[in-house]
Amino acid sequence: MKRILIVEDDPVLCDGLCRTLAGDDWRTCGAKTVGEARLRMAESLPDCLILDCNLPDGNGFDFCREVVSRRPVPVLFLTVRDSEADEVAAFQAGAYDYMKKPFSLMVLKERVRRLLLTGSGGNPSASYVSGRYEFHFDTLDFRADGEPVILSASEARLLSVLVKNAGRVVSRSSLVEALWDCSSDAIGENTLSVTVKRLRGKLASGTSGGDPIRTVYGLGYVWKGDES
Repeated sequence: MKRILIVEDDPVLCDGLCRTLAGDDWRTCGAKTVGEARLRMAESLPDCLILDCNLPDGNGFDFCREVVSRRPVPVLFLTVRDSEADEVAAFQAGAYDYMKKPFSLMVLKERVRRLLLTGSGGNPSASYVSGRYEFHFDTLDFRADGEPVILSASEARLLSVLVKNAGRVVSRSSLVEALWDCSSDAIGENTLSVTVKRLRGKLASGTSGGDPIRTVYGLGYVWKGDES
């Protein structure tokens, strides 16, 4: 059974979302503050996190970074903040999706379902083992030269798309759509570049080799692994 943690300071909305999303396959848990959310996560890590931007004791963007730095949990922001800058900030913090209030419960359910299916970074049974790299997307175990590599949700998804297309150029637009289910214009060109840079840094820090991701200027990126 998948566990969904809902962090929302409006008690009526929080309780309503918990009741609406709970079912045979999903178990929900609510938190009204960042502090309460940390306690809930200490008890059991969620499979999906629904998060508001404005919370009484903290910033949703900062909490998102804190969460995904430990484990690539799919995060969906649900908020009244509707500026493009806020949406970009959410994606750069490691979020998978962003919904604005007011919202459709039917659409929210489908987006949560999608996150629970794909949030592990790709095909749940997929693994990649080659040379210095060992990636298991079902258990979220990523290693370089035998050393563990901690990836955010968006970094894990990016890695999955690249390795499944190893040796082939994946366009920037295709990567944006795969990672965030939107167009490049919606999040800005820099967001993908930042995600690629962070992934490169994490993979390179555990290896003695070069950059496993090659940039094809004007086109996109290629996973070349530990090839020379």
